[in-house]
Amino acid sequence: MSNSEVSKSALVKSVLAAALFAVSSLSFAAGTDGIGKPISEKDIAPWNISVHFDGDGLPPGKGSVGDGEKIYQAKCAMCHGEFGEGAKGYPKMLGETVEHIRELAQKGEDTVGARGINSLWGHAPTLYDYIRRAMPFFAPQSLSNDEAYATTCYVLYIAEIVKDDKLVCDASVLKATKMPSQDNYYTDPRPDVKNVRCMNDCSKGAPEVTGMAVVGVSGDTSRNEAKPANH
Repeated sequence: MSNSEVSKSALVKSVLAAALFAVSSLSFAAGTDGIGKPISEKDIAPWNISVHFDGDGLPPGKGSVGDGEKIYQAKCAMCHGEFGEGAKGYPKMLGETVEHIRELAQKGEDTVGARGINSLWGHAPTLYDYIRRAMPFFAPQSLSNDEAYATTCYVLYIAEIVKDDKLVCDASVLKATKMPSQDNYYTDPRPDVKNVRCMNDCSKGAPEVTGMAVVGVSGDTSRNEAKPANH
């Protein structure tokens, strides 16, 4: 290819690039970046399924412990164990008690293998939310609302949180279920703070440590308080 042909090719590419830039600039000026399309409520709906800890957002439906056992054995047992004992490195359903895990933590010992739904999960509605959203691992969001209720009900049963093997779980039952670790969860009471951003000369002298937060683990709320610093 001659130098003149190379120059013509480069010129054509430059003109095309300029034209594309002009079109995109016009689109942006008109109020859109020209890419994609507005998302519809129908498209959002499958993802707008969050359930809050107090049960807000739980959908209609119900499922029994018995129905949940069938679903669990077919879709969950290969990872979590036939009886919820954990398998292939995946979490167990029935772990040690909250008190025992606290003792392990205070001794500096590992608590991961001791945790279960009974000692880790704070609220039954969010357990439902997680199961419906993320389980089974190989096919997330494949469970219907009723299947998710049934699976949640069975998991609560094998974790020894509910005792009735004939129980039928729905929104009202999950809201009323008290988890063993529930009192170890609390809403952060600190308010949102919107300070004016400082960009220059922000330091007012040398920094001084006036206190420190000592945060307990595994629900030891007696240590969750600010204490005076020793330096």
